[in-house]
This record gives sequence, C-alpha cells and structure tokens, in this order.
Amino acid sequence: MLQYLIKITDNTFIPVIMIALLSAVIAKSNSYHHKKIISVGFLLGFIAALIYAILKRNTGFAVREFYDLGVIIPWVIIALPLLVCIWMQKSWHKTLIKVLSIMLFVLASGLITAQCLPNLMLYPFEFAVGMESIFNNEYLFKWVGYGFALLVCVLIGLFTYRLCGRLSSRLVTIVTTLSIIIFTIQNGINIMQILIVRRFIASQKWMMELVIFILGHVNFFTFIFMAILLILAIMLYIKSKTTSLVGSNPAQTRKLKSQLLRDRRTSLFLVAGVAITAYTVTRARYIFEKGVELTPAEPITANADNLIVIPLDNINDGNLHRYGYQATDGTLVRFIVIKKSENAYGVGFDACDICGASGYYQRGNQVVCILCDVVMNIATIGFAGGCNPVPLKYEIIDGNMVIRPAHLEAEKGRFK
Repeated sequence: MLQYLIKITDNTFIPVIMIALLSAVIAKSNSYHHKKIISVGFLLGFIAALIYAILKRNTGFAVREFYDLGVIIPWVIIALPLLVCIWMQKSWHKTLIKVLSIMLFVLASGLITAQCLPNLMLYPFEFAVGMESIFNNEYLFKWVGYGFALLVCVLIGLFTYRLCGRLSSRLVTIVTTLSIIIFTIQNGINIMQILIVRRFIASQKWMMELVIFILGHVNFFTFIFMAILLILAIMLYIKSKTTSLVGSNPAQTRKLKSQLLRDRRTSLFLVAGVAITAYTVTRARYIFEKGVELTPAEPITANADNLIVIPLDNINDGNLHRYGYQATDGTLVRFIVIKKSENAYGVGFDACDICGASGYYQRGNQVVCILCDVVMNIATIGFAGGCNPVPLKYEIIDGNMVIRPAHLEAEKGRFK
C-alpha cells in the first residue's frame, strides 16, 4: 500500500498543480473556454501516454528515457513563449496572439499529462507480480494506496483551481510564472540526467553533483510546490477572515458570508491535502524504506590463475547475489549476479552512473535501487542505461562463471 501511495504522489502531485494553475490563468483572462483547452490538451497527452504504455507493456520497443526526452524537451522549448503569453493577457483578443496562446496552452497541458500518465497506467500491472492469486489482502492494499493517493492529488488540483479563482489575477499570474520556471528547471535536470546516462553528453563534475543532490533529496521540488500552495491557502484564509461583511441588502450580506465560508473551507481542505502529501513523502516513505539494508557482500578472491570463479550452482536459484572483491588499494568493489533465464545471467557492479555505489536489493522478485527506488527490469541487468547496474564482463567456462579481476580494478573508483 505505502509503495504505491508514495509512487502516485511523487508522480502526480506537481503535474496536477501545474494543470490547475494553467487552467486558472486562462479562466482569469475571461477570453477562452479554459475547460475545452485543458480537456483537448489532456486528451492529446492521454493518447501519447496510452500508446507508450501499450508499447512498453507488450513490446521491447519503448524506451522510457527516449519517451521522456520527447516530452520534456518540447516543454523546455515552449516554457518561455508560454510565459510571454501569460504576461500578454491584455493582447489575447488579437486573433494571431489568441491562436498562438491557445496552441501553447493546449501543448503545455498535453505535455504535462503525457509526462505523468504512463506510470499511472503501468503501475496496476505490477500489483499482482509475485502473487499466486489476486484474491488477497496485499493486492487489495496496493489498489487502496493507488486509489487514495490519486484521489488526494486530484482533489488538491481542484482546490488549487478553486483557490486561484478567489485570488487576484496578478497574484495568480505571478504564482503560475514561478511554478513554470521551477517545473522547467526540474525538467532541465531530468534531461541532463538522461543525456548523461545515455552518454549523449560528457558529464561534468557540477552536473553529477547536481543530479546526485536531486536524487538524494527526492522531495526537493515537491516541498517547493507544497510551500507555494500553503502560502496561497494562508492568503485566502486571511482574506476570508478580514473581509468586511457589508452588503447593500441582507441577501447580499448572506451571499458574501456564504462565499467567505467556502473560501475558508477551500483553504483548510488544501492545507489538509498538503499535510497528507507531506506525510506521504516523508514519514510514509521512511516507514516503507527504513527496513531496506544492503546484505553484506560475500567476500571473493582470485584463484591461482588470477581468475574469480563462481560455480553456477551457487547462483542458479534466481536470487540476487552480492560479492565483494578487495582491490589492490584496499577498496571493496561490489558486484551483483542474478540468473535471468535458462542460459543468461545479469552481472553488474553494485553501482550505477546516476546513483553511485548506493547498491541494489531484492524485493520479492524485483531488483530495486536502494537510493531512488527504481525497479530494474531483470532482463536488462547487464546492459548499460537508466539506473541499471554498470555492466561487468564475465565468461561461462566448465559450469563456472569466470570474472577477471582487471575488470573489477578498472571500476574501483566508483566505490571509494
């Protein structure tokens, strides 16, 4: 339950806020049918996400990094023109600017949707992994965590939109501008991470430090958006408490009183939603991850022929095996081995290009990165890319797995 409560919150919280803010900006202009614009964008994003999810589920063709680049890069490209359109609201009545603005808002909402929906579509297929039957409490709890987190995020989006409707247009424009900038920075870091992993660019020290910082502080951007929502909620609540209940007649006074009461409820509901989100990404994450510890690496040394030999009988059980080789300078170089199929093994260092030497552990029949909680496709272990373990060369000779110490020595810097 906690696993998918956390995953859905991580995946959905920021996107629903972005959609709510964009929709609020359009609604404030009184120029467009904002619901139609957001709906068209959502539909386009849904179609893109559905196509990817189907390909990912049923073929080996879809690569998430390439899909993400196809979604994130266009966002970074349109971010500046989108900001210009938001600040040119007074010119939206002009035909050309109006058409361009509509296209940008449709594209923006579509890209946000396309970025977050694939995981929402694919997660349910993971629920029954490793289970003999779906008729058990664990399967039900996973659906409860999935559904509850999704409901909370959607409600946060709705209350954010309602809250923005009660604040000034200028304030909503400023907050939306700030959110777009922050969201673009986040996406820019994601692009840099993918390009480094795929070796499309040479990594610089500052790049790796930035990426590692973000991976080590997974809630960084979530906390920023939570702070934005809290500030807006507090501002609306104060406004509802300080507005004078004066109307031209008793009916108007009652109407104003009712509106102010709804404003306070909106503020309080939004604060409650932020509190649930904060609990999910902090305490719930800690409870879920606190028991995860790397098992000690089994010591292994080279034989008289200067070869590391592991009998296949020791690793044919389908479980993750971790070994530790002491390099010439005393560094303990860890590597993992898991049987993937009848004649194939996944062999790699207990480290990756992004998360460093944080290591991997086995959860059920899944191999998971202990730092970023990404689940490895066991079939791809031994291949470079993503958060996969750095590949380690090996040979199968006379019923043994043979690894040359030179290959381990070459990567010992990863474990210092």
